[in-house]
Amino acid sequence: MRLTVPEPKIKLYDQGFEDLDERGQKLDQLGRKATGDKLSDLVERIDDPMVIALDGAWGSGKSFFLKCWVGEHLKRKGNTTQTVYFDAFEHDFLDDPLIALTGAIAERFESAESREEDQKSERSKKIKKAAWAVGKGALRIGASVATFGATEALSDMGDAVANAVGDEARTFLNSDIGNGEAEKFWTAHEARIAAMKAFRIALTELTEPVTEDQATTEDQATKDDRLRVGNPTRKLVVVIDELDRCRPDYALSLLEIIKHFFNVPGVHFVLGVNLKELQNSVRARYGSGVDAAKYLQKFVSIEMPLRSTTTNGYEPSAYSRHFLTVSAEMKTAETKLFHLTQRYLEMANHHFEITLRDVEKISARLAVTTYEHIETPGAEHLLAGLIVLKITAPHLVDAARRNELEFNELNQAFLLSSRIAQGGVWNEARQSWLLATTKDINKGLVPDDFDALQPLFNQEDPQEVLRLVIANNLDSFILR
Repeated sequence: MRLTVPEPKIKLYDQGFEDLDERGQKLDQLGRKATGDKLSDLVERIDDPMVIALDGAWGSGKSFFLKCWVGEHLKRKGNTTQTVYFDAFEHDFLDDPLIALTGAIAERFESAESREEDQKSERSKKIKKAAWAVGKGALRIGASVATFGATEALSDMGDAVANAVGDEARTFLNSDIGNGEAEKFWTAHEARIAAMKAFRIALTELTEPVTEDQATTEDQATKDDRLRVGNPTRKLVVVIDELDRCRPDYALSLLEIIKHFFNVPGVHFVLGVNLKELQNSVRARYGSGVDAAKYLQKFVSIEMPLRSTTTNGYEPSAYSRHFLTVSAEMKTAETKLFHLTQRYLEMANHHFEITLRDVEKISARLAVTTYEHIETPGAEHLLAGLIVLKITAPHLVDAARRNELEFNELNQAFLLSSRIAQGGVWNEARQSWLLATTKDINKGLVPDDFDALQPLFNQEDPQEVLRLVIANNLDSFILR
């Protein structure tokens, strides 16, 4: 039995949503290919540079989706777009995000075009050279200029300026003081600007813009906007994953670099990110008083929430299928309450934003929960429900532990009352929790519910059973 499920193995750039894994099962178990198609249509349709934030909570499957998407997009008929996958978290130990990101882009082009003409391979060399000029050359010059002559020239200049008033200020400006240092400063500044321009030129070449010869005539270019000179004929989409897990300074520096260096037609970025966590990075860097959401609007063009495929925002059957898959991997399908726990996961109100990682944690809880003294159907229902609540709504477990849990809260969590007509196990679930959360069962229950006390709890006090299930079974081990 395991506590974690192994990461699915995806052949990056080769496999997409509908390809099969090593077990012969389709990679996409949640029907997210349709979402991937929407993303593909967007990046192909728009020429202007975009930064798209694929926003999802931790554990919602962003990385899996993006790894499938970079391969799926390449499979599109007539595709000319190049996709690049960049794991920002793997590189945040480096000081210069530009070099790491450019290296990943160049490596991708060199690998994908190794069998193509030398001209295309030459483009990746140019962008690496330009990035080196910016990151290792001009930027270092700029850094040295910031402290040049701190003990000599700047000291002299500072004294001169401090003492210069009125006509003395003009005397300073007309003197030779600081001429050499000022010239170095502006030379370095101009070198940095030139390096940035060179980088954009090299990046633009990767999109293979329309030349004058390709545009042929002005009339034809007018009829077909794609033939206008300078328009990209090949898109570049860079996927940056795990951005919200990076050091705040590295994550925000990467965003700045995207904004200032990669603002080129035909070049798009897709960020796999939890925007709420990224806002925390902004506050960590600039203070709690900053409007983090507004700050991020400077960098993100479009937000794309990662949701399930149904219109109402959740699909219990998809989570149930994922539960079956991970439980088979973790061997928790063999536990006593596996099937009942699956039913409670299906009953759970998915407007609580249950994630795929939550489903995996529920399976892990089955592995560490003890099942001693769970001898009545009512106790089984309470424990199965608590296993799901511990992950999806832990505040309700805390309320039950304090004997303060109300049935209407359970009804909201599992939509129990709406399932009365289904009968069977669904009605057992409603009656078990109704008995366990009604403070005075002699006054608060209708005869049918009171009659369920014997078969469900064998005349034991349901509130006491709930307390013992929490203390003896759920709290035996705390899963982190």
